[in-house]
Amino acid sequence: MKIISGGLEIREFGPQDALSVAAFVATGDRTALPPGFPEAVADVDEWLADKVHQRRLGGEGVHLAIVERATGRIVGSTGLRDTDWQAGRTEIGYGIHISQRGRGYATEAARAVGRWALTDGGMRRVQLHSRVDNVASLRVAEKAGYQRESTLRMPEQEGREAYDLASFSMIAEATADNHPKAD
Repeated sequence: MKIISGGLEIREFGPQDALSVAAFVATGDRTALPPGFPEAVADVDEWLADKVHQRRLGGEGVHLAIVERATGRIVGSTGLRDTDWQAGRTEIGYGIHISQRGRGYATEAARAVGRWALTDGGMRRVQLHSRVDNVASLRVAEKAGYQRESTLRMPEQEGREAYDLASFSMIAEATADNHPKAD
């Protein structure tokens, strides 16, 4: 799967990403990597060959690299999780490397992957959750075309601190026009 949208190529991780992923892991900055990233540089090749694809192979979603087309550099990751094919719903997540934030990459990726999921992916609903104190992520969701639906009170916890999540969605009827090219 590959989605071309604006200046981005959004695609599955592969062996060609070994140096980039190893650099993220070596520096300890994993903001551009999806959940389940390798803990050590020695684990990168195995992760790229197998583990990063387990969500897709299990039918639960997919992990995708966000690549700047002009440079070929990975600037972040996005993906679908908690996918229910029968019900036609999934949840999107994203992360952008700290040095690449503020350039619109998260917004473009969230919009493109959401639209892909609702058209070519056959979903009828894409959900997005963001901590209510993460103003940048709230703006990404809104600018990408997701509609805020509610606030979930303390559904998750980080350490000893529980926090609220804003719940957003994009639905199939809202994406009939103007979806990104996928091949």
